[in-house]
Amino acid sequence: MMFSAPLLMAVIMLLFPAGEEPENPWKDKVPAAVKRVEVKGTVSALENAFDVTWRADDWQTSLRLVRRALKEHPDEPKLRGMIVRTLWRAGRIEQAERLATLIPPETDDRVALRALIEIYMARCEYEQAGRWAERLAALGPQTADDLNHLFAARYALQKYDGLAEMLRKAERLVDVGNGYPETYIAESIAGVAAYLDAVGNEPLNQIAQHGSAPLSPLVLLNLPSCDVFINGYGPYRMVIDTGGSIMVALDSEAAEEIGLKSIATASVRGVSGKQETGQALIDELQIGSLTCKRVLTRTFPVRKAVMNAADGIIGTGIFADGRMTLDFANGQLVVSPSSEKPGTGYSVDLRLVSDAKLMTPVKLEGESAMALLDSGADMVVLAPSRLKKIFPDREIQTFDPGIGLGVGSGKTPRISLNPGVELVFADRTYENYSGLGLDVLDTLLSPIIGVQTDILIGMPTFREMKSCTVDYPRCKLWIEWLKRER
Repeated sequence: MMFSAPLLMAVIMLLFPAGEEPENPWKDKVPAAVKRVEVKGTVSALENAFDVTWRADDWQTSLRLVRRALKEHPDEPKLRGMIVRTLWRAGRIEQAERLATLIPPETDDRVALRALIEIYMARCEYEQAGRWAERLAALGPQTADDLNHLFAARYALQKYDGLAEMLRKAERLVDVGNGYPETYIAESIAGVAAYLDAVGNEPLNQIAQHGSAPLSPLVLLNLPSCDVFINGYGPYRMVIDTGGSIMVALDSEAAEEIGLKSIATASVRGVSGKQETGQALIDELQIGSLTCKRVLTRTFPVRKAVMNAADGIIGTGIFADGRMTLDFANGQLVVSPSSEKPGTGYSVDLRLVSDAKLMTPVKLEGESAMALLDSGADMVVLAPSRLKKIFPDREIQTFDPGIGLGVGSGKTPRISLNPGVELVFADRTYENYSGLGLDVLDTLLSPIIGVQTDILIGMPTFREMKSCTVDYPRCKLWIEWLKRER
């Protein structure tokens, strides 16, 4: 499937914690560190190079180090955590998970412990992630990154005591001079401690009553949407966005109409830049017969971002305690209890990365790749780094998409044009699929969520589905396809 450049409308509602594209002094140190490995080839030289390339977020160079380390020092325990961490960041999740099983339970390697926490969190194996987190806590967290991982594991387990103070300590320890990922942590946690203090320790994003609601295409943007009532006010039209995090994004004017007060300030980022927000708490969110309580909420000018086509965005991560079905064939959003019973359709390998982003392995031109499923995007786009690998001898042409809709301001994403590629996803093959690259997949999205995203799969693919079902607690995904016309 190809898009015509003059007609392109970049509509992507993807939300993630804010962060800048900071200057990183560690990038200049990479060549010397790699040279030492080439000259010496020692474990010590590899340790140093892995550290430098990580801080520089040069995952491609770090992958080359992984290949050398596995060939020359396959059983070296000092390198194992660094290797697993690199593979995970580079999107080689299956290899990372295999090697992670070789990390001994008594490890004192903080790099390995942080990698293990990320891996088990993404698999929704929160008890296991929590055990690794407590081992990290017993060692005494030393960095903002340590504390950020410990916070994530305890939050997932609803162990709220002390979390606000943990974030304040992380804020004090953040030093952008340490490089990646601390270059992003400060903004991603800003205001969260004050918010947690204000809302108390009762669980957030509670599903008070399972149910369903009509699901219909949004006027103008053709994204899935529902009408909702907020604290009894409404209806308000909301985009249903699998790329939209674990919160509701509500237009600031709508929040004022409802009387929803901001508790603390923060910021989020979409493909069009950073957006300053208020942090609020919706007491009751009604979506048809479905009711959610204590819903994490950000308020900012959402209507402006979407040409007044919607009043807000529901990140489907708010349904993390249940099973969500986007039933496109019957026009229904259904949220039911998590169940061992298989969903309808083809079972797809799933990881819930960062703030409940849906990621799954796919094949691009016959090679393994990582896809992010984003129902808030009316595009299918590839990372320029992947396009460069597929077309190494082709010059990548970039352009301004013209009409850039979506959350955020202050930055125009860049689109690149290339031939389409073969995509294999959920037992369905697409020939000559998409020919577009989007720079923020490489420059911002992947660094912030911590996994390289090779392709973002939006509504052009979702529209070929009868249904998409996600069982969040069990980390399961099923896709039921419409029959293709011959």
